[in-house]
Amino acid sequence: MARLLLTDFGDPISAVRLDDSPPPAPGPDEVVVDMLAAPLNPADFLLMRGLYGVRPELPAPLGAEGVGRVVGGAPELAGRRVLVLPGLEQGLWADRVVLPRHRVLPVGEDVDLHQLSMLAVNPATAHLLLSQYAASLKPGSWVAQTAANSAMGRYLTALAHRRGLRTLNVVRRPSAVDEVRAAGGDRVVVSDDTLQASLKAALGGDRLSLVLDATGGPVVKELARALADGGTVVTYAFPEGAPRVSPADLVFRGITTTGFWLVNWFRRASAGEVATLYGELAGLVADGTLAAPVEATYALADYEKAFAHSLEPGRGGKILFTFGG
Repeated sequence: MARLLLTDFGDPISAVRLDDSPPPAPGPDEVVVDMLAAPLNPADFLLMRGLYGVRPELPAPLGAEGVGRVVGGAPELAGRRVLVLPGLEQGLWADRVVLPRHRVLPVGEDVDLHQLSMLAVNPATAHLLLSQYAASLKPGSWVAQTAANSAMGRYLTALAHRRGLRTLNVVRRPSAVDEVRAAGGDRVVVSDDTLQASLKAALGGDRLSLVLDATGGPVVKELARALADGGTVVTYAFPEGAPRVSPADLVFRGITTTGFWLVNWFRRASAGEVATLYGELAGLVADGTLAAPVEATYALADYEKAFAHSLEPGRGGKILFTFGG
């Protein structure tokens, strides 16, 4: 089986090698899955650099989510297309994997394979962020998000609209404004030196109810200023700079800052809750509610090109590994 292994923490390209070895024999509660597609996510690069929430023992297999087909173990799943659920264990950047039975969930054959491969992490995070922090918000409330032109931003926009919420979307470059508007963003502003004035104009006297942040830095301070008293800032991705919130907003206005990591939800969730969540999300992928653009696909052997492409600034879509079968 061909797979990518992390041999050292550091530069993603120089610290990874392509390994080819026989897959282990499946145990009584395991399945053998031929992978079909697996995305590259920012968290993967954080792990390779040693900056993620876990540091696996090296050499370590890589790849956190994807879609495959069961080719061994669990006779009731034989030949079925399955979503691989995320966990602390990596290893899906491989043409064949052996997994615990509870980590796979059957999905439809008629749903776009690339979109399904991206389902396990970002759509689930977007859904849980809104269900946990926006459940009490009234229809028409404003939810702000940074990195609004990312795949995650698209998922948040779509799911917020299903709840009747309005989105204020922050992007880094003017060229992304029309893209986010076309994807359904209600208001779009650029995080430049006009941000404070742009926020005021975009909100028209309203206040934000929730800020969902993936970038950190000074932009969070401005968004927190636009929050209603008692509002919340949630950081769900490893920021490039600390999410700066004025102590005055924390003390005098009751602004709350907190963080979210999908892995922590998995640690608490029951098998029924996991199945319900992903069953609902798979349906939203199937009907086109949840979708993100894919810019390019690569074979596993071309991982250096895939890494370089994924790390390019201003990319217009996700990068995936795809496999035969």
